[in-house]
Amino acid sequence: MLRVFGAALLAALLVACASPLSGQYKKGSDKTLLISKDVWAGYQEYLTLISQTNPGDFVVAAVDGVALGYTGSYCPSTSCITVGSRANRMVDRCKSYGPGVECILFAHSAEILVNYKLADE
Repeated sequence: MLRVFGAALLAALLVACASPLSGQYKKGSDKTLLISKDVWAGYQEYLTLISQTNPGDFVVAAVDGVALGYTGSYCPSTSCITVGSRANRMVDRCKSYGPGVECILFAHSAEILVNYKLADE
């Protein structure tokens, strides 16, 4: 069984126009993704649900380099869908937030895959 959780994006996120930023935040790149406090709280919740035997994926929705929303999934058993399929599903779910939203795989299980900084809200 696949379990999914998420948070709604701010209304402004749905109508904002963002330039394409895909892949620019990968570790080792020169771009840093700014993570809102709400997204960080969602990531902390996600970390409580995963383990070595129960992997997951955490995808953020960003506009202009700021992650304002998220969606995540984890596998509560050892018979879940494969890693690539799960990550693709989360990115597709993120894309449903609307045009101009960049969907970035932030973490696979507990491994953060991008350069990031927490917002000082």
